[in-house]
Amino acid sequence: MSTEKSEPTTVGEMLNEEFLIPLNISPNELAALMGTSHERIRLIIENGQRLTPEEAMLFSEIFSTDVLFWTRLQKIHDAWASK
Repeated sequence: MSTEKSEPTTVGEMLNEEFLIPLNISPNELAALMGTSHERIRLIIENGQRLTPEEAMLFSEIFSTDVLFWTRLQKIHDAWASK
């Protein structure tokens, strides 16, 4: 039996599946709300870039979540990826 754990949910998966799609917010709309490029949001969604602390703060404000929700999600995935 394998003791390897499966990959944890990424920030991009959580953002897209639990926030953007249900709230009918496009990546371009989120980028505009955050004052960033749609390319940056696309990279986060596709798991090509890590979430910065500043972005975590903006996500928490936009989606009425705790900033620790986003930073912990990133840290959990980072720890898994470093193994």
